[in-house]
Amino acid sequence: MSNIFVIDSQPDRRAEVCRVLLQGQRHAEPFETAEEFLAFGSAAGTALIFDQDGAARRLCEQMRDNPRLVPVIAYREQPELDEVVATMQAGAVSYLSWPFTVDRLGSEVDGVARGELEQKRRFAHARSLLGGLTAREREVLVSLISHGTNKAIAKQLDISPRTVEKYRAAILARLGVANSAQAIRIAVEGGAFAGMTIGEETQAAATTGGDDAAIG
Repeated sequence: MSNIFVIDSQPDRRAEVCRVLLQGQRHAEPFETAEEFLAFGSAAGTALIFDQDGAARRLCEQMRDNPRLVPVIAYREQPELDEVVATMQAGAVSYLSWPFTVDRLGSEVDGVARGELEQKRRFAHARSLLGGLTAREREVLVSLISHGTNKAIAKQLDISPRTVEKYRAAILARLGVANSAQAIRIAVEGGAFAGMTIGEETQAAATTGGDDAAIG
């Protein structure tokens, strides 16, 4: 049973949210503040926070640099559209209007769980594929995003452009993909760009939506 971390400074409402969760056979862990929740320690689950004065956005921002990263669902009475948009942009996975039913909350939590499972499945699959590459093939794959063309990759790795082309063909074959954009997508999903700067990661993510023309 997954944990739902209920963060709400109002005791009566917090207790009512926990009651709704228990009705749906969900395990609730109540917290008065986001700071109390963050100090709680590492555990898997979903954070459900009452969004008062931007509390959900602040929690999402704090979670970005916190090793205990869990999905965040915000809620409040009659949320305004601009609040919902800003909170989702900050990283929340959903925004609910309070009061909500057992079924409504359950569907959101289950949706988050399915998304996490799919992400883990894709990560494991990508890591398995990347593990089949040689060290040099992995270097060429990572260089695709930062240098793009065969000539630039060749200069960076001190090999010939023709050799780069051979490596690229081998990479596509080993990964079972049709083009370099698909290969980069697998590299992103498998964490091959973990050491990149934020700008480079953004470029990598953008490249996965394009075609080979974008990367030479």
